[in-house]
Amino acid sequence: MYPILYDFGNFKIGTYGVLLATAFLSGFLLANSQFKKANVDLNLAWDLHFFAIFGGLVGSRILYIIENFKAFINEPMAMIISATGFSVLGGYVMAFGLCIWRVNKSGEPFFKLADLYAPALALGYCLGRLGCMMAGDGCYGIPTDKPWGMTFPNGIVPTLSKSNEMLRELFIKMFPNKPVPVDIPVHPTPLYESSLTFILMLILLLGSWNIGKGRRFAFFLTWFGISRFFMEYIRLNPFEYFGMTSSQILSLCFIISGIIIFATSGKRKGQTV
Repeated sequence: MYPILYDFGNFKIGTYGVLLATAFLSGFLLANSQFKKANVDLNLAWDLHFFAIFGGLVGSRILYIIENFKAFINEPMAMIISATGFSVLGGYVMAFGLCIWRVNKSGEPFFKLADLYAPALALGYCLGRLGCMMAGDGCYGIPTDKPWGMTFPNGIVPTLSKSNEMLRELFIKMFPNKPVPVDIPVHPTPLYESSLTFILMLILLLGSWNIGKGRRFAFFLTWFGISRFFMEYIRLNPFEYFGMTSSQILSLCFIISGIIIFATSGKRKGQTV
């Protein structure tokens, strides 16, 4: 775990930022290759990349602020300009909205482009979650006594019991008969999510998909929504809305959308790429 790769005094290069940039670039290159195969204008692809970056970063920060609104009230500017603190589902929602507007303007069928872009979304998320893992930014899960539990003593949000009161209290609640360790093992949820999304990307790339019907995009939404919904049960996010986290509510929207898109896919034309 290396939260800071290079430290030049006031200028620091963080692992999360480097891997996030890698995630965006890798996703863009993969999307470009898919667009080329389908003979779609790459200028449109780059427009969508821009909206993906803008919507991804702004939407992620907005949802993170909503999920941590009490902390935002106490230190609004610190949370706004912080280099950490993103909730990825919020980024997907805003990026989707901006990209839908751009696709409608282009005249290209939306589900054709959504199908082409789906593997890139999976790859970007896969690499982005590794950034959370390397930085130890607090996206890890609840305490665990499983042998694969991990600790982040040098993380941006360390798992040391003396400096992480919330994690310490949760450990005592979950394991009342065990002494609190100096460094509390937790579920490495970013690694879980990265692994699941990597498998999703392989299925999207290697499967036989009829591009344009929306089924590849629908599969992405459904798989991603289901995996994130259940992952929330072992993450540290509070359950605030109807017994669910905001990410779980958005995940349900992803799942329902995926099912609807798949169910109506027979009405749309497709092509093999």
